[in-house]
Amino acid sequence: MKFQVLPSLAVSLTALCLLLPGTRAARADGLISPVATVHIAVPIAESQAQLADQLRAQGFAHVVMSSTYPSPANPHPEGNASLTSHPEQTPVHAGWNGVAVKDGQTFQVYAEF
Repeated sequence: MKFQVLPSLAVSLTALCLLLPGTRAARADGLISPVATVHIAVPIAESQAQLADQLRAQGFAHVVMSSTYPSPANPHPEGNASLTSHPEQTPVHAGWNGVAVKDGQTFQVYAEF
């Protein structure tokens, strides 16, 4: 009786394996989503407060700059008040500097020198 179950199990597993490649990949509303970014060319001596003003002039709102880059230990430094409290004293650094919102979408802000 065990031998009769094995062929039907093998057929079932084969059918399942054939169907899996036809499944849909994760979409933007699923596990993987694209990240909106904005790249801003800035002078080297500019402060994060000046960068925030530049973004606001381009129609961005809720601009939050951070003095540190995201890391696995701190993936959202823009949420830490101690890292965002003095943008006027923090120089813009190459790469990620914070987040800003435009038309309801959150953008990651990257500075380029």
